Amino acid sequence: MPPIEAAPAGVLSSSVSMTTIIIQLLIGGILLGGLYALIAFGLSLIYGVARVLNFAHGTLLAIAGIAASIMSAAWSANPALIAVILFPIFFGFGWLMYHALLEPLKNRNPMQMTVGTVLVTVGLLLILSDLTALLAGPTAKNIRLETEVFQFQGIIMSTTDIYILIGIVVLTVALHLILTRTWFGKAVRSVTQDSIGARICGVRAGAIHAATVAFGSGIAAVAGVLYVLNYPINPYEGFSLTVKAFTVIILGGIGSLPGALLAGIFLGVAEALCGFFWTSDWAPGLSIMLLLAILIVFPHGMLSRRAT
Repeated sequence: MPPIEAAPAGVLSSSVSMTTIIIQLLIGGILLGGLYALIAFGLSLIYGVARVLNFAHGTLLAIAGIAASIMSAAWSANPALIAVILFPIFFGFGWLMYHALLEPLKNRNPMQMTVGTVLVTVGLLLILSDLTALLAGPTAKNIRLETEVFQFQGIIMSTTDIYILIGIVVLTVALHLILTRTWFGKAVRSVTQDSIGARICGVRAGAIHAATVAFGSGIAAVAGVLYVLNYPINPYEGFSLTVKAFTVIILGGIGSLPGALLAGIFLGVAEALCGFFWTSDWAPGLSIMLLLAILIVFPHGMLSRRAT
């Protein structure tokens, strides 16, 4: 759903009430915020388990979105089928990325490892962005679907909005079930809570680290397909999405799926309201201002409790 820009005073039709406009903005903000939450949760999972600050995470989403738009235009494939195809591809890329670029840094001390992962992933995002721009072009791309528009009491929703909402709900529920009901999820939580204890119990922490980076990359691919259904993206927008994902993580707490959802929706709605009542140019800066403000009030995240 494209952002709604504020109209000059007196231009709004009398048939469109401010309440209707606010509800419309909330719908758009919730959809955008849900996508932010999906991006953030994959990044949060990677950092919480493997302690990797993956600055290339948003770039992977951008590449997946561009690939999805090209596949849709060339094959007229269903976006759900495209997501199913891209998930294992990006899962494999994440696995190779961990073993080739990140695992060697595990032998360094914590400070060197942190700085090293930042430098490696920033370099990777630059390479991937330029390579994608060279192969697919630097212009923004999205998936164009034939959609129907539904209107109720002046509130407008398209079938594309409904598809995105369903995708966000399905992926969120699937992530919750995977992390709470499967062996992989239990292993991830055990490594996150106590890596040494997990090793003693027979969990191969290194394999779990690699699988987590791969799984987070696959989540980014699926989120990229959902993202380009409504929002065009170019190869160089990935870093800004990574910054927003880091903001959501800090607001909602590392590793918290409910916290990521709440913080993502909060950020998406705030950007939608800011774009209408002020200007959309301030949306990137708004996330940073909200980050600073909420860190003062909730230094451990919006849903995190202080450890005792």
